[in-house]
Amino acid sequence: MDSTTLLYEALAQGYRVWAVSFDYNQRHRIELESAATIAQRLGLPHKILKIDLGQIGGSVLTDMTQDVPDQADNRQFSTVVPLRNALFCTLAASYGETVGVDEIFYGPVKEDFLAYRDCRRPFFDSLAQALSLGSSNEGRAVRIHTPFVDLYKREVLERGFALGVPYKLTHTCYRGQRPPCGECDACRERLAAFAQLGRTDPLMV
Repeated sequence: MDSTTLLYEALAQGYRVWAVSFDYNQRHRIELESAATIAQRLGLPHKILKIDLGQIGGSVLTDMTQDVPDQADNRQFSTVVPLRNALFCTLAASYGETVGVDEIFYGPVKEDFLAYRDCRRPFFDSLAQALSLGSSNEGRAVRIHTPFVDLYKREVLERGFALGVPYKLTHTCYRGQRPPCGECDACRERLAAFAQLGRTDPLMV
């Protein structure tokens, strides 16, 4: 939901976009199908970059021997994939260097701060500086845009409705189900955002 809204936001700001998704051996790989459908609908190039984070473990999202907890279990920290955002942004910057793109849009929201330390603006500032220094092109300045980092999910959703985001095509469920389970952290946060705006999640209809 957040990433698709971010895509529409970048387009609304006039950017020419290369859409990038990550196949990291995640349980919810169905999200890649949603990303491909949305990119095709918008006529955008779409690159799926592969990195197997299952070999690292440490997260219910990549360890298929563990069950994804319900939000009620209060175990959101079990969904953390260690330094996933650092790896994703580095891969995006690497790909960007090959196509002449220096600006990355990334979609953390305010709810992410508690469990996901690599969703904070100081982290992205430091990472952008490191990627700029390590780029093959001297003088390259990598920028990582996080326009939703200080917004709650309901505010992102409100922006998405204004932009005409097709939320019916998006995917959120950590369990990789369609229809979604409605109980994992990702589902509950999404449902809460829709409810706060007095709307119904089209995936639950």
